[in-house]
Amino acid sequence: MKIIIANRFITLLYLLWINNSSSTSMFLMYGVCAAQSDTSSVSRNIVGLSNSNALPSRLVIPFDFGWKHRTGLKDWAPSNDRPPKETDPGIHPPEAQPSFDDSDWWTVQLPHDGLIRNTPSKEACPDGCSGRSYIPRHVLWYRKRFQLPTDHDDNNVITNHQYVLEFQGSFRNTTVWINGKLVKNHVCGYTPFRVPLTPSILELGQGNNSNNNTIHTIAVFVDPDNGDDGGPSRGSGWWYEGGGLYRHVQLFRLHKQVHVSLTEGLFVKSTTCMTHSGHSRLSCENVDETNNVTTRAILDMEATIEIDGEEDVLQNYCFQFLIHDGEDYDAQLVATSPLQFIDIIFNAGPEFKLRRGLRIGGLAVPTTIPVSHSIVLENAKLWTSRSPHLYRVDIAVYQNCNPGEDERRQFNKQEVDRVTTYHGVRSLRFDANRGFFFNEQPFKLRGFCDHDTFAVVGMALPDRINLFRAQASRSIGANARRTSHNPPDPALLDMYDRLGMVVMDENRLFANNPDYVQNMQDLVLRDRNHPSVIIWSFCNENGCEGDHEAGGPAFQNVTDTFDGTRPTLANMFSFNDLLSNTVTIQGFSHQSREKLDECHVTFPRKPIMMSECCSCNTMRGEDEGCETMKDNPHNTCDQKAFNGRCLENLVNASDGAEYSSGTFVWTLFDYYGEPPSAGLTVSSSYGQYDLCGFPKAAASWFRTQWLLEDPDDESGLNRADKPFSVDNLNEVYIVESWESPDNWNATKGNKTRTIHAYSNAPNVEIFLNDESQGVQDVSRMISNPGTYTEFEIPWHAGSLKAVARSKNGTAVAQTSKFTNGKPDALLLSLDCPSLSTGTGEALFLDGQDVALVRATIVDAVGQTVHMSTHNISFQILSGPGRIVGTANGDSKSYQPHTSSWQIAYHGLVRAVVKVTSMASVQSKLLDLITSIDRPSRVLSEYPSMYDSGDIIIGATTPGLPKAILRIPTSTDPKDTVLSVAATGAGLPVDFFQQSVMIDGGKSKW
Repeated sequence: MKIIIANRFITLLYLLWINNSSSTSMFLMYGVCAAQSDTSSVSRNIVGLSNSNALPSRLVIPFDFGWKHRTGLKDWAPSNDRPPKETDPGIHPPEAQPSFDDSDWWTVQLPHDGLIRNTPSKEACPDGCSGRSYIPRHVLWYRKRFQLPTDHDDNNVITNHQYVLEFQGSFRNTTVWINGKLVKNHVCGYTPFRVPLTPSILELGQGNNSNNNTIHTIAVFVDPDNGDDGGPSRGSGWWYEGGGLYRHVQLFRLHKQVHVSLTEGLFVKSTTCMTHSGHSRLSCENVDETNNVTTRAILDMEATIEIDGEEDVLQNYCFQFLIHDGEDYDAQLVATSPLQFIDIIFNAGPEFKLRRGLRIGGLAVPTTIPVSHSIVLENAKLWTSRSPHLYRVDIAVYQNCNPGEDERRQFNKQEVDRVTTYHGVRSLRFDANRGFFFNEQPFKLRGFCDHDTFAVVGMALPDRINLFRAQASRSIGANARRTSHNPPDPALLDMYDRLGMVVMDENRLFANNPDYVQNMQDLVLRDRNHPSVIIWSFCNENGCEGDHEAGGPAFQNVTDTFDGTRPTLANMFSFNDLLSNTVTIQGFSHQSREKLDECHVTFPRKPIMMSECCSCNTMRGEDEGCETMKDNPHNTCDQKAFNGRCLENLVNASDGAEYSSGTFVWTLFDYYGEPPSAGLTVSSSYGQYDLCGFPKAAASWFRTQWLLEDPDDESGLNRADKPFSVDNLNEVYIVESWESPDNWNATKGNKTRTIHAYSNAPNVEIFLNDESQGVQDVSRMISNPGTYTEFEIPWHAGSLKAVARSKNGTAVAQTSKFTNGKPDALLLSLDCPSLSTGTGEALFLDGQDVALVRATIVDAVGQTVHMSTHNISFQILSGPGRIVGTANGDSKSYQPHTSSWQIAYHGLVRAVVKVTSMASVQSKLLDLITSIDRPSRVLSEYPSMYDSGDIIIGATTPGLPKAILRIPTSTDPKDTVLSVAATGAGLPVDFFQQSVMIDGGKSKW
């Protein structure tokens, strides 16, 4: 069982802050002693909690609770007001002052999208707003009153420690005041930023200035429209990018004199014998290079240590790198570096001498010291798609490493800092003629681009929903993700590291602009330890072209300097320009096979991939309307559920080319904004899943073509590019419903209906009321067109059955659809957490976890009523939960996002339920959180704070019996999101469960 220690709400992880002071000079003695390492405190300090009363110097404490929030610059913005043109709050706005009365502001918890609460409005957004999502983009205020925690080991907080706030993401132009003083402005909406709580700032707090009683006030103003190419009507992008403090905020306590830098941090890279890269310190003699399970590897570890201190005082520090085989609490320590020593005297005069007679000089404090070490691992376990093994790597820093009178070291050292990262040993090779090789195995990248928005929560995606989205991708055969068009939530990369999915990590703004280059540097420094990240992407489409391409050399220099282990790419329309000749891989966006062939002939040594393609719009459950036949047609009508003709043509443009490294389809999920045409539509329709996570028919096309079509070998384990073995599974899906053609104006009066089916079997036979309508062949996408069947079937009410058959005619799978009877029942079910979807068995009671509830209108035989538009209302009946909001996945819905009711779209409604208990949080951490939030009194107002019971939710709709569902909850660390992800690699997931295996076919898992 894996219990991952990186969960932010049950553990106190080691993080740190880099001091922004100028470089310094110093005296440094740097030596090595092969002493036995002291590992007794490894587990305690990684977790950040101990059984003693004392807390370690480095703590990270959630700062997400107790916030107050308002929309509007100087007063509340009415919901139907147009976005403001004046967005400057000034230097000393009243909202930033500690005495400001915010009693009428909403209480919110982070992460928080401050715009999604607004109902889509034509009045407020006559031109669409927010990428034509019709969601008004008002400016946003946040405030929080807090106290610094009282130390358990001493009471002099400011003297012995320093405190830093880290904002992991705020969209977009963000200004921060603390105790009325303007302290920070940050304009990139996707990179983290930090605010040191210096003594001069803390002295402005209210109270008697003792650590227990001083109350501090933080105010944050967010203008979501500021930025390049932004404006009052659309924000910075052409899609909905949300607004506000949409990622976590955390409070760090650090040892004041010495700690590892957060910005530079701890970086680990490895070289394996599989790549024959010629590392000067790696011998590859007598290494088995064929098993693809283990290899000899060398780990190069480097870190930056920041040191401050008193003048003319000798300071003794030492440090050590430690490598553990796995990430569990009890993972075996497999290698350590020798203990290495640092002796420093700051501000010493030129005549000052140590007792050993060494002369020193130097003046400035503080300073930074780069440290490094390399360790060879024999039989290193590989990070693979199905078995993504992680090593835990620590750097531990100690003080009091002072020499004795006889100049020998006395090992009475005390640990003052420890930083942990996780490392996956793997090799990457992009071949211009044969594609991508992962750990020297052929690996066709098959992935999706995606924007980070979801129904109800907008841009502020909880971790459990991110896991749900990742598993949805694996369910249909994807092994990769492009983070279009911005740096992702770091928690998302943590999940991919454990699920074995690979990532193209993308920058947001690109040009030869120092600010943009800095953004890229921030991205690389933040994400370079994630083994899932295999490509850095500089830019997207028009943002790569013209004058923008001049940024290529500077961006490439950043990735070479701060990483140097991954290739680079730009998602381009063209090739053979400055940028194209700068990046490692030629990426193409929505281009033909002919364009790729031309590039391959022109540059035969350049790896190529389709980094974006295949915008085959479709809407869930729409049997009639416009069929998408070509890439992104911008139709104004409803897009049919069937889009197989479009998909097989566009996806195969790169997926079927041997030299192409892979294909990234636009997109996995629908997202707010960027509809296919102007008008009533408020979200895109490009996804294989709708905005609520309900699968469209297109998802089953990818499942049959990417996951099921290519057979496993006999062992079922050696297809490196498949997320899991399918054991020669066969499935079949009927795209349309079997309802009367009179339900649609376009087909009213017709005597037949066109029915499509997807399958990975070579033949599909259709039966109407048990009478065969014929058999049709199904082709593999990479072989021939015809990845679907298309039948014209006389309309008669009853049953429609599709039977998938093998080459010899044996039935291997079947599925049926029925003409709906009258609505008979309202059913509630749980899509997340769910063992079927790979998202766990229970919600974790950390105050932030969420569940995805499905409400379905069914007839007497239990089939979804296809044309149902019932209004469904939800209510928490008991337990520690609340309804965040509801949605239905209809891209033309203008219903509110945060209401407890919703009109069904093709029989389905989604409800998002959030836990309101923190019963799983360790008592020491909960004490810290409540002590910080005591001035806001928010946590004390939660009646279910310590409730460890399950959540009971009910739903009603007129004319049908009430439905009730129990949502399991847990306080067991095995149910944290990362623990669930860590146990899910290589295991099957199923978001469909509609195709039934029958005798003669392989059993369903």
